[in-house]
Amino acid sequence: MEGKQKKNKQIGLGIGLAAVLAAALMVGGYLTVRGSTPKGYQDYTVQKEQYCVVYSDEYDYWDVVTVEYPVLSGIEGEQTTAINKLLYDTAMEKVNYWHLSPNEDVKKLQEHYQIYSSDVHCEVPCHSQYLISVHYQEIYAPISPVHYIHKTQRSTNINLMTGETYALSDIFQVNDDFIGLWCRQVASEGTYGDLIIDDADTRETFLSWFLDEDEEAREYYMFTPFFYIDENKDFVIGLSYDPKPNKVIEQLPMENSFLGHFENEDLEPYRTESEFWDLYEKSESAGEVLECADLQENLWLGKDASVWDYLEEMGKIE
Repeated sequence: MEGKQKKNKQIGLGIGLAAVLAAALMVGGYLTVRGSTPKGYQDYTVQKEQYCVVYSDEYDYWDVVTVEYPVLSGIEGEQTTAINKLLYDTAMEKVNYWHLSPNEDVKKLQEHYQIYSSDVHCEVPCHSQYLISVHYQEIYAPISPVHYIHKTQRSTNINLMTGETYALSDIFQVNDDFIGLWCRQVASEGTYGDLIIDDADTRETFLSWFLDEDEEAREYYMFTPFFYIDENKDFVIGLSYDPKPNKVIEQLPMENSFLGHFENEDLEPYRTESEFWDLYEKSESAGEVLECADLQENLWLGKDASVWDYLEEMGKIE
């Protein structure tokens, strides 16, 4: 009898250990699956389309608007709708601000408008199974498409699986050291002459602009830090400063963005703990980007449009 009880106890102990081991394996397997990077999407399409309005009767002044924007398809999940809305809204940002949804300050300026004109083009240099990076370039004229022209840039970087977006401060520590690197790189490219150098005053100014902490400047400009990933998985990092209604009436520089090109390795010390980096490291080219089938040229601001002939004659551009 005693031997039988001992044997039953051993069997029970063995079953208990087996159950614990099985549970541990299940938990371990769950954590492994949960912690691993999802497969992502391979076969999707980014089709460029265009919003185009030329001399409509909807407003009291003429409008010439050509806005190129990307449309995502071929991805399962409700995030597709949110992503496409974001892609469209980012392309239309200035058109909405200055034209379609003006605030009271803009409405006052509209009383003296002749023509509102905007020309937006987009590129999708990085499209992987996890991420897309979209770069927008815009020429817009909130008052006159001859004397008040602004060139600006912005971007959006999106997690295809969740629809989450990543701002510059989400993935990099934007501090004095980071701005020093940015200033040195921008200066080395020579695009802006000696306007940007790596000294304490310049770093302090640009850091406050990147973080939108310059309260005095904020009264006159909208600061937009941006980054996008190029086809080599390196980074372009920039800052746009677009005038507000109380500043746009002044004669300002046409170019309203600063940017520099950075190799990924140079930026590694400034990485945050964002999950972006796991997706970035495992990203490989995926999907297909299709050009706009019927891209219309802006009558005022496009590459071969009227304003460029005028500016060339005036010696303002070469």
